[in-house]
Amino acid sequence: MKTSVGASWVMGITLGLLLTNACRHSEGGSATTPPVAGFPATTAITAAPLGQVAGASGNVQAFSITNPFEKNPQAIEQGKQLYIKMNCAGCHAYNGKGNMGPDLTDTYWRYGGLPVEIYKSIEEGRPQGMAAWGAALPPEDIWKLVAYIESFGGSVSAKDYEHARQGDQPGEQVAPEVAEQKP
Repeated sequence: MKTSVGASWVMGITLGLLLTNACRHSEGGSATTPPVAGFPATTAITAAPLGQVAGASGNVQAFSITNPFEKNPQAIEQGKQLYIKMNCAGCHAYNGKGNMGPDLTDTYWRYGGLPVEIYKSIEEGRPQGMAAWGAALPPEDIWKLVAYIESFGGSVSAKDYEHARQGDQPGEQVAPEVAEQKP
Protein backbone atom coordinates (compact mmCIF):
# COMPACT_ATOMS: atom_id res chain seq x y z
CA MET A 1 0.00 0.00 0.00
CA LYS A 2 1.38 3.37 -0.99
CA THR A 3 0.98 6.51 1.06
CA SER A 4 1.52 9.93 -0.33
CA VAL A 5 4.26 12.20 0.91
CA GLY A 6 1.58 14.65 2.12
CA ALA A 7 -0.21 12.01 4.19
CA SER A 8 3.08 10.89 5.76
CA TRP A 9 3.91 14.50 6.59
CA VAL A 10 0.49 15.05 8.27
CA MET A 11 0.84 11.83 10.25
CA GLY A 12 4.35 12.85 11.36
CA ILE A 13 3.17 16.29 12.51
CA THR A 14 0.18 14.76 14.34
CA LEU A 15 2.37 12.22 16.09
CA GLY A 16 4.85 14.93 17.08
CA LEU A 17 2.08 17.10 18.56
CA LEU A 18 0.66 14.17 20.50
CA LEU A 19 4.03 13.31 21.98
CA THR A 20 4.75 16.95 22.84
CA ASN A 21 1.40 17.40 24.61
CA ALA A 22 1.75 14.09 26.46
CA CYS A 23 4.88 15.40 28.20
CA ARG A 24 3.26 18.58 29.50
CA HIS A 25 2.75 19.16 33.24
CA SER A 26 -0.54 18.06 34.72
CA GLU A 27 -3.25 20.64 34.32
CA GLY A 28 -4.45 20.08 37.88
CA GLY A 29 -2.13 22.60 39.48
CA SER A 30 -1.59 26.31 39.18
CA ALA A 31 1.60 28.17 38.52
CA THR A 32 0.50 31.77 38.98
CA THR A 33 2.10 32.30 42.38
CA PRO A 34 5.88 31.95 42.58
CA PRO A 35 7.10 29.36 45.06
CA VAL A 36 7.47 30.66 48.59
CA ALA A 37 10.87 30.34 50.19
CA GLY A 38 10.91 28.21 53.28
CA PHE A 39 8.46 25.45 52.36
CA PRO A 40 8.48 22.75 55.03
CA ALA A 41 10.80 19.87 54.23
CA THR A 42 9.16 16.64 53.11
CA THR A 43 10.84 14.82 56.00
CA ALA A 44 9.27 17.25 58.49
CA ILE A 45 5.81 16.69 57.00
CA THR A 46 6.29 12.93 57.01
CA ALA A 47 7.17 13.06 60.72
CA ALA A 48 3.62 14.19 61.62
CA PRO A 49 1.60 11.10 62.56
CA LEU A 50 -1.77 10.26 61.06
CA GLY A 51 -4.24 11.81 63.51
CA GLN A 52 -3.84 11.14 67.19
CA VAL A 53 -1.77 8.13 68.13
CA ALA A 54 -2.83 6.63 71.47
CA GLY A 55 -0.10 6.87 74.07
CA ALA A 56 2.29 8.78 71.82
CA SER A 57 3.25 12.41 72.24
CA GLY A 58 4.19 12.74 68.57
CA ASN A 59 6.78 14.95 66.98
CA VAL A 60 6.24 18.45 68.37
CA GLN A 61 8.22 20.03 65.54
CA ALA A 62 6.02 18.33 62.95
CA PHE A 63 2.87 19.62 64.63
CA SER A 64 4.17 23.18 64.69
CA ILE A 65 4.71 23.36 60.90
CA THR A 66 2.91 26.44 59.61
CA ASN A 67 1.33 26.90 56.21
CA PRO A 68 3.62 29.12 54.09
CA PHE A 69 0.46 30.57 52.48
CA GLU A 70 -1.46 31.14 55.72
CA LYS A 71 -3.60 34.30 55.51
CA ASN A 72 -2.25 35.11 52.01
CA PRO A 73 -5.34 36.43 50.14
CA GLN A 74 -3.97 35.60 46.69
CA ALA A 75 -3.07 32.04 47.71
CA ILE A 76 -6.45 31.58 49.43
CA GLU A 77 -8.24 32.63 46.23
CA GLN A 78 -6.06 30.26 44.19
CA GLY A 79 -6.81 27.53 46.75
CA LYS A 80 -10.52 28.21 46.25
CA GLN A 81 -10.13 27.84 42.49
CA LEU A 82 -8.25 24.55 43.00
CA TYR A 83 -10.95 23.39 45.44
CA ILE A 84 -13.52 23.89 42.70
CA LYS A 85 -11.34 22.62 39.83
CA MET A 86 -10.28 19.44 41.66
CA ASN A 87 -13.93 18.81 42.68
CA CYS A 88 -13.34 18.99 46.43
CA ALA A 89 -16.82 20.53 46.61
CA GLY A 90 -18.28 17.26 45.32
CA CYS A 91 -17.62 15.70 48.73
CA HIS A 92 -17.13 18.67 51.05
CA ALA A 93 -19.64 21.15 49.48
CA TYR A 94 -18.75 24.56 48.08
CA ASN A 95 -19.05 26.13 51.53
CA GLY A 96 -16.99 23.34 53.17
CA LYS A 97 -19.92 22.16 55.33
CA GLY A 98 -19.65 18.61 53.99
CA ASN A 99 -21.76 16.29 51.88
CA MET A 100 -20.53 12.71 51.81
CA GLY A 101 -17.15 14.05 52.96
CA PRO A 102 -16.64 15.59 56.40
CA ASP A 103 -17.40 19.17 57.37
CA LEU A 104 -14.29 21.36 57.05
CA THR A 105 -15.78 24.31 58.94
CA ASP A 106 -16.14 22.79 62.41
CA THR A 107 -13.42 21.94 64.91
CA TYR A 108 -13.87 18.16 64.80
CA TRP A 109 -11.16 16.61 62.63
CA ARG A 110 -10.76 12.84 62.46
CA TYR A 111 -7.21 13.03 61.10
CA GLY A 112 -6.23 16.34 62.66
CA GLY A 113 -7.00 19.97 61.89
CA LEU A 114 -3.46 21.36 62.08
CA PRO A 115 -2.08 22.73 58.78
CA VAL A 116 0.40 19.85 58.41
CA GLU A 117 -2.32 17.27 59.12
CA ILE A 118 -4.66 18.82 56.55
CA TYR A 119 -1.76 18.85 54.07
CA LYS A 120 -1.11 15.15 54.71
CA SER A 121 -4.80 14.29 54.32
CA ILE A 122 -4.82 15.94 50.89
CA GLU A 123 -1.45 14.56 49.84
CA GLU A 124 -1.86 10.97 51.08
CA GLY A 125 -5.64 10.57 51.06
CA ARG A 126 -7.61 8.90 53.83
CA PRO A 127 -9.60 5.66 54.21
CA GLN A 128 -13.25 5.60 53.21
CA GLY A 129 -13.11 7.91 50.23
CA MET A 130 -10.54 10.72 50.41
CA ALA A 131 -8.37 10.42 47.31
CA ALA A 132 -4.61 11.01 47.51
CA TRP A 133 -3.72 14.13 45.50
CA GLY A 134 0.05 14.15 46.09
CA ALA A 135 0.82 12.70 42.65
CA ALA A 136 -1.48 15.17 40.87
CA LEU A 137 -0.71 18.39 42.74
CA PRO A 138 2.62 20.01 43.58
CA PRO A 139 3.24 20.92 47.25
CA GLU A 140 2.57 24.63 46.58
CA ASP A 141 -0.95 23.84 45.38
CA ILE A 142 -1.65 21.54 48.32
CA TRP A 143 -0.58 24.36 50.68
CA LYS A 144 -2.92 26.74 48.79
CA LEU A 145 -5.78 24.28 49.32
CA VAL A 146 -4.85 24.14 53.01
CA ALA A 147 -4.91 27.97 53.13
CA TYR A 148 -8.40 27.98 51.61
CA ILE A 149 -9.60 25.28 54.03
CA GLU A 150 -8.09 27.25 56.93
CA SER A 151 -10.12 30.27 55.77
CA PHE A 152 -13.31 28.32 56.67
CA GLY A 153 -12.32 28.77 60.33
CA GLY A 154 -12.57 25.18 61.56
CA SER A 155 -8.91 24.25 61.50
CA VAL A 156 -6.42 24.71 64.32
CA SER A 157 -3.50 27.10 64.03
CA ALA A 158 -0.05 25.53 64.19
CA LYS A 159 0.62 27.88 67.14
CA ASP A 160 -2.13 26.04 69.05
CA TYR A 161 -0.84 22.54 68.31
CA GLU A 162 -0.81 21.62 72.01
CA HIS A 163 -4.53 22.38 72.31
CA ALA A 164 -5.20 20.40 69.13
CA ARG A 165 -3.40 17.38 70.61
CA GLN A 166 -5.50 17.44 73.81
CA GLY A 167 -8.66 16.34 72.06
CA ASP A 168 -12.01 16.69 73.75
CA GLN A 169 -12.02 18.13 77.24
CA PRO A 170 -14.34 16.87 79.99
CA GLY A 171 -17.73 18.53 79.61
CA GLU A 172 -17.20 19.47 75.95
CA GLN A 173 -19.39 18.11 73.18
CA VAL A 174 -22.03 16.80 75.52
CA ALA A 175 -25.52 16.29 74.12
CA PRO A 176 -27.90 18.98 75.49
CA GLU A 177 -30.22 16.29 76.91
CA VAL A 178 -27.37 14.83 78.96
CA ALA A 179 -25.91 18.19 79.99
CA GLU A 180 -29.23 19.23 81.55
CA GLN A 181 -29.42 16.12 83.74
CA LYS A 182 -27.27 16.89 86.72
CA PRO A 183 -26.74 14.25 89.42
